[in-house]
Amino acid sequence: MNKNNLMQSIHSAQIKNLVTKFYYRDNHLCFQILLHCEGDQTVAYQEFLDYSEYKSAYNKLLDAKSANEYILLPESKPVSTHVNFV
Repeated sequence: MNKNNLMQSIHSAQIKNLVTKFYYRDNHLCFQILLHCEGDQTVAYQEFLDYSEYKSAYNKLLDAKSANEYILLPESKPVSTHVNFV
């Protein structure tokens, strides 16, 4: 099997919270969905420049969490994100 075809997944039961990080990059408002998981691990899910795309993805994640489903993690470039949860 081709390694490029493998996608990581996470069971929604492992997700404590969905967090949105808002920030500006090159004068554009960006939205990043972070999954705060068990063991205080934070996984960067996906970044968006378009609010409607972000909101659609966020709502799909909420639905998957409510339905106790697996969530496929999209392949993306590594993002430097430092988030502290207290």
